[in-house]
Amino acid sequence: MPNIPVTDHHAMITRGCDLLVNPPVKCSRFLNARGSILDIRRLVGQVMSESAVECLPAEHEEGMPIPRLYPPASRERIAVFEERAGQRFEAGYREFLDLTDDMEGFGVMTSILGCRDWDEGGRAEAALAFLEGVHEDGTAVDVSLPEDIALFPVAVDADGSRAIFMLDRPDVLSERYWWVGEGSSSFFGTFADLLGHAVDPCSYEPREEIS
Repeated sequence: MPNIPVTDHHAMITRGCDLLVNPPVKCSRFLNARGSILDIRRLVGQVMSESAVECLPAEHEEGMPIPRLYPPASRERIAVFEERAGQRFEAGYREFLDLTDDMEGFGVMTSILGCRDWDEGGRAEAALAFLEGVHEDGTAVDVSLPEDIALFPVAVDADGSRAIFMLDRPDVLSERYWWVGEGSSSFFGTFADLLGHAVDPCSYEPREEIS
């Protein structure tokens, strides 16, 4: 594989993000016909643009994931993945998988997990290790979540210090995502809320615990 100069690499990222945020007319019509997936596409593009700036040589820190998207997961693989999760996928996350099966560079050190991360040796192993710790130290109970609540990891930091879990307990809370770690706890209603908060923290005010 030929070596790509850093400047060219970042130009490729920027161009790819521009296509996500401002898709061609033909693509835009297709997305509008599908509804909210247009919002997910734009938000993913915005997140990648922010991450690309942080990844520039003057800003990049060792160990920081380089922003990267992947080919979308097939409908068949998403169905198997959802069965493995043991809960219905929130619409925004399903649309995300339809767009890219994994996203590296969400925030500073976080990667959004896709189907491919559950293959042997994938990043899901770090997320499951974090989940085990959450159960052992009672973190979920500390924020008033039921002891028996099912948590499915959809994101994890590179160092395994923070993770995002999907949950589906409408009898307890309306939110579908819990971002937790390093002493912080935030609940988000939808995947779009999660992406939007990463781009602009003022766009969504997550609560820290279930009252």
